[in-house]
Amino acid sequence: MPGPDRLGNARQQGALNVGKNDRNAMESAMIVAYVANRFPRWGGGWVLNEVRGLLEAGIDLRVFSFRPPFDDVAAAADMAPWIARTTYVPRGSSWACIAATIACLLRSPLGFMKALGTIRGLGGRMARLSHLGEVFFIASRIRGSGARHVHAQHADYLADAALAAARYLGLPFSFTGHANDLYTNPGRLDEKIRVARFVSTCTAFNERWLVTRCAGIGIPPSRIARVYHGVDLERFTARPAGAAVPAGRLVSIGRLKEKKGFPDLLQALALLKARGVSCTLEIHGDGDRREALAGQIERLGLSREVSLAGTIPHDRIPEVLARSGVFVLPCIVLANQDRDGIPNTILEAMASGVPVVSTAISGIPEVVRDGESGLLVPERNPAALADAIERMTRDAALRERCAREGRRVVVSQFSIAASGQALADRFREAGSPQRAT
Repeated sequence: MPGPDRLGNARQQGALNVGKNDRNAMESAMIVAYVANRFPRWGGGWVLNEVRGLLEAGIDLRVFSFRPPFDDVAAAADMAPWIARTTYVPRGSSWACIAATIACLLRSPLGFMKALGTIRGLGGRMARLSHLGEVFFIASRIRGSGARHVHAQHADYLADAALAAARYLGLPFSFTGHANDLYTNPGRLDEKIRVARFVSTCTAFNERWLVTRCAGIGIPPSRIARVYHGVDLERFTARPAGAAVPAGRLVSIGRLKEKKGFPDLLQALALLKARGVSCTLEIHGDGDRREALAGQIERLGLSREVSLAGTIPHDRIPEVLARSGVFVLPCIVLANQDRDGIPNTILEAMASGVPVVSTAISGIPEVVRDGESGLLVPERNPAALADAIERMTRDAALRERCAREGRRVVVSQFSIAASGQALADRFREAGSPQRAT
């Protein structure tokens, strides 16, 4: 496992094989400090795609991660360059954090008081004494990195830490909002919006919600930037039209969390079995609902039809999709308003030419257009879900149309290059002479 202060250099770009920028371009690139939760990781492949897209767009990222990669990711050879370019934040009680806190105080007492006031004002996790040193560790390492901007990858405690570090350094700040970090655990979101140079988000649904929130606090809507997650279109390629894949071979990929709606999918499969519709289902992923789902499979008599295949490394997803007849993910909105935005596995399935069935919540209708690029049903409705699955498996023309249009939608709006360029443009705008946070 890498040490806590292992900062990669963007001039080692060739070893990363992530972009076409030559040495001169990287020398002159804007440097951005990018604060993440756990980097890299399999389940957050879209984060890696965003980093790749930004590097390809000429932004020199210095990644700061609060958590190290899981052991299986750390052991993967192709992850080593990403780990090498990342600074891992140690616990706030570590000597590294204590030393960084003292050094920050001595170097700039005024900046220290600004950062401390920010942390206390925001409250939450970073305001606890046990985490305070982590903010100053990040600030001290950003100071030595040459970064001109600080960006948080989520709106929650990551944005709190990034904003406090930016305040200490007198640098501009921005953050991205996704799903539960906006709707269930954002902390003092309005304060972070007020001081951010921009706020990016990954769906038009979130964009509308944030613009409405901005109106309530007197912030112009231009503060909000919609930047879709990018898909690696070189890895997720469309299979040949008419490929010999059984239509009834259903696949779903996602964490085994309540908001993914897997119980509804199992209920739908039981209804299909009762109708005499022959389908099998592979669910790839793991999480806290695994035991409950296994019990439901047993109670519904679906042990022969359904397999819980466990965690899947991201590099194996194209292989699984290539042998899928239909991709199904019936996401739901929870009582606390937690929800998905646009699940990346839906985008990856569409990019692979696999027809999709999902639910009409959050940002999903922005990519799955009912009857055109997939089928949509109301959430929490197993009967409607069963009907849609049956319709998709029985209608070859529908499958072909949805596969073709789904690929077109992803290629036109969700490439890594387009997403990276859109976010890079906002960083460059934020770097123009303005007030610092």
